[in-house]
Amino acid sequence: MEQAPSPRAASPGVIATLALGFVLLGFAVSVDLPRSSQGFKGDEATYYCLTYSLARDFDFEYRREDLLRVWAEYSGPQGIFLKRGRTVDVRFVGTFPFVEVAGGEDPDRERLYYGKAYIYPLVAAPFVRAFGTNGFLILHALLLALCFAAAYALLVARGTAPGTAVGYALVFFGASVVPVYFVWLSPELFNVSLAMYAACLWGYKKAAGERPPSGGRCDRFLRSRSSDLAAAAIIGVAIFSKPPHVALITPLVALAVWRKQWRHGLSLGVTAAGVAAALFLINLAVTGDLNYQGGDRKTFYGRPPARSTYVGPAGFPFASPGETFETTGLGRTTNEVPVDVLVTSDTFRVFRHNVWYFFAGRYSGLVPYFFPGVVSLVLFLFAPGERRLWQWLVAGTLAITAAGLLLYMPYSYSGGGGPIGNRYFIGFYPFFLLLTPRIAGGGSTIVAAAVGALFTAKLVLNPFVSSRNPGDHGKAGPLRLLPIELTTINDLAIAAHADRARLALGGDPPVRGYFPDDNVFDLEGDRFWVKGKSRAEVILRGPASARDDRTVVPLRISQLEVEVRNGGAANRVTLSAGAGRQTLDLQPFETRQVRLEMPYGVPYRPWTYPTNYVYLLSIATSAGFVPYLQQPPSPDARFLGVMVKLAPTYVDAR
Repeated sequence: MEQAPSPRAASPGVIATLALGFVLLGFAVSVDLPRSSQGFKGDEATYYCLTYSLARDFDFEYRREDLLRVWAEYSGPQGIFLKRGRTVDVRFVGTFPFVEVAGGEDPDRERLYYGKAYIYPLVAAPFVRAFGTNGFLILHALLLALCFAAAYALLVARGTAPGTAVGYALVFFGASVVPVYFVWLSPELFNVSLAMYAACLWGYKKAAGERPPSGGRCDRFLRSRSSDLAAAAIIGVAIFSKPPHVALITPLVALAVWRKQWRHGLSLGVTAAGVAAALFLINLAVTGDLNYQGGDRKTFYGRPPARSTYVGPAGFPFASPGETFETTGLGRTTNEVPVDVLVTSDTFRVFRHNVWYFFAGRYSGLVPYFFPGVVSLVLFLFAPGERRLWQWLVAGTLAITAAGLLLYMPYSYSGGGGPIGNRYFIGFYPFFLLLTPRIAGGGSTIVAAAVGALFTAKLVLNPFVSSRNPGDHGKAGPLRLLPIELTTINDLAIAAHADRARLALGGDPPVRGYFPDDNVFDLEGDRFWVKGKSRAEVILRGPASARDDRTVVPLRISQLEVEVRNGGAANRVTLSAGAGRQTLDLQPFETRQVRLEMPYGVPYRPWTYPTNYVYLLSIATSAGFVPYLQQPPSPDARFLGVMVKLAPTYVDAR
């Protein structure tokens, strides 16, 4: 029987954890966070303001003084989510369930609440009170160092040598997208940490199997049922932070039920549900709503940032007498399931596309952003002698969670606002570590590091720039080989740039163009220049047409007529749209028209808007010229390849 590692053998993990913690803390206390981040991104404004409200005012409310506080470091809380509160009246009645809850309008019209979960700000508040805004990063440093320690403990318990466990634990997080969220003032890293701690608390004894205990207090606790209850409680916190994390409790309860440990399984489920319910009840007591994303909820922006597509009324409540909750902001209530959007004739077509995007998508795929987890999955599948029932339950949970996410949120499954990687699935990533068998040698670590770094190194090594420009990393390198997630077109980073998205091209009604790379220059009417010696990608979004009976019919593009006008150098131009491909050899200033057969298209239907069909057109040029260097010279100093005009032929999609 294999012996458990001795305390001396475990020392590499302690040393590595302390070293990593000190490095992260050094970064956390020395960086100028507001200056480096250059503004809020995603949902950061809400979490920043709520954390400061808890740290400085000891309340959950948004008032004018909260707004004023933001300007000390940032130019306004761009994208803040706020909601009206409600009064709650609890009455005891004589029939089941014997309690009646009634709500009414909050009489204090100057009081608003934050429309996000309060648990991450509550944990961050002591650090922010003590260290200012850098307190967020100090918390993140501690969370990530403990994540590494938990990952190391799981790997060693599985039988991996301590040195190898140190390397794989470092790579598991470092060669993924996780470190990018270290500099985000939002709960992604917090959620990852909760999942990692729960995985260690529950999985340690399973990984250790029948190996003799080391005799340490920590080892004894991790081998006890109490650690399972602790894992369930942490999962309850994760559920409140983001409700889809309810799936994390599944393998814990399922294993207990399989082993007919009915009482233990029930206690795990009740613990997770009880913790989550208690946190939601606190939200009810404070704001009058169980659902922090429900009720009368809006998102607010000040003056729209450069190249933004925001079209709502600008302003923040209480910034001026004319800026109120009623006169500004866009409604963002999440109270119900949009069944009419989710269940359509295109549901399974969209799902098939999304399965591929989920696995290999350029901006959110499992392979580019969580490659070490893919390595763990592959090791699990190819280690038949070491696979255990509890690991199959974890694998099944991950698969069902992914499928549920794709079916429930088919057009925004990776998170809104131009996320880096899949923000909605990142909290499940640590559970891939539970699949890892005993690792012998460093080959798996090297593969995970080498391939993962191909995709994420430029993100991790410069997280502030990557976060400010979330679509730029997909413009070069191996990511360009992966498919663009056409089903989430309005959640891609490019959608936030008015000069690169939803631009009218040819057709009646016009097809809309999105330009996700830098190889297409600005539109000139409905034409555009493609850069020389480059490959440009153009996303085309077909329109919907209103009929005489007031019905709206989606239009698919059956064919695409492409007019190509060459520049001042002989050129080979390749056009591809998935179904059709054409190669043209053009002389200087020659114009050619070709017709491309188009694929069926990828259906896209956000919210209650009509369905649109989306296509990807690729245009590659082999040469280019610079008008400024021609005779007679021109002031145009761009390196131009060909000018393109598109004219689609539509068919009804009914």
